[in-house]
Amino acid sequence: DLERRTEMSRAAFNAVFRHVDCKSIHNQRKVEAATCFDENRQAAGGRVLAGVTYAAGDSVLVSRDGDVFGNRWVDARPDLSGVVPGDIQPWLDHAARLIPEAAEREHVFNVMAYKLQYPKVKINHAILHGGDEGCGKDSLWAPFLWAVCGPGLRNRGLVDGKSINARWGYALESEVMVLNELKEPEASERRALANSLKPIIAAPPDMLTIERKGLHPYDMANRLFVLAFTNHGVPLTLETQDRRWFCLWSDAPRMTEAEGLALWRWYEGGGLARVAQWLSVRDVSAFNPKATPLWTDYKWRMIENGRSLAESYIVEQIRQPSREFAAGVVASPFYKLCNTLQQGAPGNVKIPQAALLHGLKEAGWTDLGAVKSAEFQTKKNLWAREDMVRAYSKSDLRRMVEHAAGPGLTVVKS
Repeated sequence: DLERRTEMSRAAFNAVFRHVDCKSIHNQRKVEAATCFDENRQAAGGRVLAGVTYAAGDSVLVSRDGDVFGNRWVDARPDLSGVVPGDIQPWLDHAARLIPEAAEREHVFNVMAYKLQYPKVKINHAILHGGDEGCGKDSLWAPFLWAVCGPGLRNRGLVDGKSINARWGYALESEVMVLNELKEPEASERRALANSLKPIIAAPPDMLTIERKGLHPYDMANRLFVLAFTNHGVPLTLETQDRRWFCLWSDAPRMTEAEGLALWRWYEGGGLARVAQWLSVRDVSAFNPKATPLWTDYKWRMIENGRSLAESYIVEQIRQPSREFAAGVVASPFYKLCNTLQQGAPGNVKIPQAALLHGLKEAGWTDLGAVKSAEFQTKKNLWAREDMVRAYSKSDLRRMVEHAAGPGLTVVKS
C-alpha cells in the first residue's frame, strides 16, 4: 500500500476488497480480488517490487542494486512552516540544569538538530544519558522526539535491556531507538550488552535485518539513532578505545512536581513546536556525524568502574608497574603470568587469561601477534607497551623476553 506503506497478504487483500465485483479477463468468471489485481496489474501500469525496506529520508520507492523496494518509512515530522520562532528559554534552562558543561550541551543540541535535518545520514554514535530518577532526562529529550517522530512518536522504537536481543526486530524499524533503564549487574553481562548494540549504533553494517512474525524478513537501511537512559552509574562495560558512546551524567536533583508541571504546560502551549523549529534551523554544518564523540568524565568513570575485579587488579599492576610488567613486554604462554599474578590477587579473585588480555588492552598495550626472531624460531604471542613498540622492532622485543638484551631491561621469562 503506497499510502499507508504497509504490506497486505492475499487473504487480507481479498477481505478489504470483497465488495468489488471481480471477474477474470480470460473467461469473465468471478474471481477473488487478488487474482483480479494480478491479471490487470501490468495493463494498469502497476509496479512489481523486489520487496520492502525501511529507509529513513527516502521516498516511497527505493532503488537498490538495480531493484526497486517499497519503503515502509513515513516521515512523521510535524509541519513547522507556520511556527513563528519564539522564546525557548525554559527548555534551554532545563538543558543547562541537566548538562552544565557547555561543550557537552552543544554536542547534544547538534545531535538533535542533525538527526532532525538529515534523516538519511547515520550518526555513528549513541548517547547515554544517566542521572537520578526524576531529574528530568525524559523531559529534556521530549521536544527532540516530538520533532523527529511527531505527536504519535511514529518512528520511535522503545526497548529495555531485556528485549534488546529479542529475535523480532520491530524496535529497529525506527529513526530513534530509545533504550530505557539500562542496567546489568555483572561486568560480563554489561560487556555482552555493549557488544550486542555495536552493529546497531554504528555503520557499517549499512543494512540491518528485520525479523517479523509470520512475514518474510527484510533489510532496512541502518540510519537509526540510539538514545539510552539509565539511573545507574555503570549500566555498560565500555573499553578505553570505545568510539560509539557519548555518555552524560546529570547530577541535578529530582524535579519537583511544580517544576515538572510548569515545563510540560509550556511544552503543550507551543514550546514543543518552538524547540523543534529552533532545531530545524540550527547550523550544523560543522558537525561530523562520523566523528568520535566528545570524551566525558562520566564515560571515564564507567570505563574504570565497569571492569571485573580481575581486570581492575591487572590494570593496576600494569600501571604501577609491578615486576611482571616492568620490562614493557610480555609473551605467551600467558598461563604462567596468570599464575604469578594469582599469588598476589586479593581475596577470591581468579585471574583467567581472558582478563589478562583485556587488562593489557585497557592499559594501552599493543598485541603484536605471533613473533619470532633469528635466534628463536618458535613463535610466541607478544604484548608490548606503546613506548617499547616505538623504540624496538618485533624481533628485538622477542629477544627481550628470552634474555637480557640491553641495560636496565628486566627480562620477563615465559
